[in-house]
Amino acid sequence: MRRLIRHPWTDWVLRTLGALALAGLLSAPLAAVWAVSHTTVTDFLGPQRSQFSTNFSGEVDLDLGPLGNAYLPQSFGPVGVRVEVGGLEGGLGGSTGGAGTAMPGLNAETLDSYTLLYTDPDQTIRGVRDRLSDALVTNAVRAELVLVGLALVWRLRRYYLSPRLVEATRRPRSWIGYGTLVLVVVASTLRPVPADPEQVRYPVSVADGTRFAGLAVDSPLLADLLDRGIHGIRVLADRQLAAIQDYIVTASASFTKQSSRLATPQPGESRIVGFSDLHCSIAMTEVIRRVVSYADPVQVFSSGDDTMNGTAVERACVAKEREIAAQRPFIDIRGNHDSPTTAEQMARVGAIGLTGRVADVGGVRYLGDGDPEYNLPFSLTRIQVRNETEQQMGQRLLNTAAGRDVDMMLVHQPLAAQPIVTAPNPPAKLVAWGHMHVQAGPTVIPHTDGSWTVALQQGTAGGIAQPIITSFSTPFSPPRKQADVYVYFRDDATGLITGVQPVHFLPDGSCIVDRRITTGDVSALPESTRRRLGAEQQGSGQAGQAGGQASGEAAPSGSATPDDGVSSSARASASASASNEQTAPPSPLPSATTPGNEGEPEGG
Repeated sequence: MRRLIRHPWTDWVLRTLGALALAGLLSAPLAAVWAVSHTTVTDFLGPQRSQFSTNFSGEVDLDLGPLGNAYLPQSFGPVGVRVEVGGLEGGLGGSTGGAGTAMPGLNAETLDSYTLLYTDPDQTIRGVRDRLSDALVTNAVRAELVLVGLALVWRLRRYYLSPRLVEATRRPRSWIGYGTLVLVVVASTLRPVPADPEQVRYPVSVADGTRFAGLAVDSPLLADLLDRGIHGIRVLADRQLAAIQDYIVTASASFTKQSSRLATPQPGESRIVGFSDLHCSIAMTEVIRRVVSYADPVQVFSSGDDTMNGTAVERACVAKEREIAAQRPFIDIRGNHDSPTTAEQMARVGAIGLTGRVADVGGVRYLGDGDPEYNLPFSLTRIQVRNETEQQMGQRLLNTAAGRDVDMMLVHQPLAAQPIVTAPNPPAKLVAWGHMHVQAGPTVIPHTDGSWTVALQQGTAGGIAQPIITSFSTPFSPPRKQADVYVYFRDDATGLITGVQPVHFLPDGSCIVDRRITTGDVSALPESTRRRLGAEQQGSGQAGQAGGQASGEAAPSGSATPDDGVSSSARASASASASNEQTAPPSPLPSATTPGNEGEPEGG
C-alpha cells in the first residue's frame, strides 16, 4: 500500500486547530465571567423604562432611586440581577419627544401594568430572563471569539517575538500562568460578597405568603409604601380578576347557547380561525380559546397587535394567546403594538411568525410580515422598525407572492393591504388585516379564471375601545366594545375560501354568531381552473402557476351572501356592526391614502 505523503504544513495546521479547540474550552470560564459582568438590557417594568444587569450578587436588587433599594431572594445560582427602575415613560403627562405625545404617566394602563407584575410575576420574570439569557449568550460568544483570537496570536508568537522571549514563554510556563489567572478570576468572582454591617434591611411583611415572600428593603419609608402598595394591588387584582372571570362565564354560556348556529364544514372543507388586535385581553383570550376548542379548526392565525406595548414583561399574555390554538399551528405577524421582543416571545412558545417569506403550514401557504412601524411603549410615538412604508411592504409581499400559490396573506394595517387587494387577480385566496378595531367586509374579489380572493378587515378580538378620561381598555378589563373572532371555511381541494362566519362578543357578555357568509362556489369553477388549483394544492410547498386564462363562466360577485334566510336587522339592535347589512357588506378595500391620513384605530 502506498504511504500517504503529508504536506509539511499538515501537522502544524492540525496542532494549531487542536490548540484553538483547547483554548476555546479553557477560555469558556473567563468568557462566562465577562459576560455576566457586562450584560445589560433595557425594557419596561410596569410602565417604567428600566435597566436590567446581571452580576454575581446572588439576588435581585431593585434600585428605586431616592426611595431606596428592594431585594428579592431570587437568583440563578451565583448570578443575580440588578434592576435600575427609571421614571414613567414620558413623565407625568409629558411628551416622549418627536411627533408623538406620551400617554399620561398615571392612568388605568399604568396601574394595570403594576397589576400584571403582581398577578403573574413568574411569566414576567421569565420574559426578562429570556432577554437577559439571549444577551448573555451573545456576550459570552463574543468574549470567547476574542479569547480564541488571542490564543491564535499567542500560537503564532514565534513569528513576531524574539527567540529569547519565545523560549521564556514555553508551553509549561504558559499553562501555569493561564491556569493561575483563571483560578484567581473565577474564585474572586464567585466569592460571596460580605454583608455591609451598616446596611439595615427591613422586611416587607405583607409580602409573606405571596409570590414576593422574602422581599426586603433598605428604607423604612419604602417598607411602609410597599406594605400599603402591595395590599392595594392585591385588592385591585382580586377585584379585576373577579370581573374577568364573571365575563368569561357569561360569554362562554352565551356562546354555548349560540353554538348550534356555527356552520358545519361541507364535505371537503376545513375550518381556520382568525382574529386580530387581541391586545393581551385576559378575558377574551380565554373566551376565544373556548371558541377554538368547540370549532376545532385545523389552524389559528392572528394578524397582529397581540400585546399592548411589546415589552418583555408581557410574556404572560403571549404565552396565553399561544394556548388558544392548543396543539394546532398558530400563525402570527407582528402589529404596530408588538415589538421584536414580542416576535421572539411568540417563537419561544411555538408560534409560527411570518417574516416576508412563504411558509407552508400543514399544506396551507401563508405569506405576511411584521408591521414596519412600532408604537413606543406607553406612548403614541411610532418608530420605523424597517426602512419601508406600509404600502411598500404590501407591494413587496405582492411581488413575493407572484408566481406562487399563496393561500393566506396577512398584514396588520389597511395601507399595507391596499396594494394587494387592488391588484388584478390578487395572488392569494385570503387577505386579512386589522388595526382599525372594526370589521369591514368580507368582500370577494373575482379573478379572470373564475376563482376569487376574499378580503377582510378583522375587528378587535380584545374588544379594545378608544380610551377616554374615565374609561380605558386594558388587559384586566372585560371588552369595552364588540370583540370579534372569525371562522373561515376553506375548500381543501382548491384552497379557496368558500365562507366566513363572524362570532361577536358584546361588552355585556352576550354572544352573536353571525350566519355563514358564502364567498364562492367551487362547483362553478371552470374545469381548467379547478384542475390547476387542485394540482397546486397537491404540490404544497412548490411554486404554483401564476394567474389564469379569462373564462366565459360567471365569476363570484363582489358581495358575499349569507347562507340562510335570517334577517340581519333582527339582531341589529343587539349589535349594529355585527349584522351591518350582511347581504351587501361594506367594501373593506383600502384606498391609496397618504401615510398619516389613514385614520387611527379605536384602541391606538
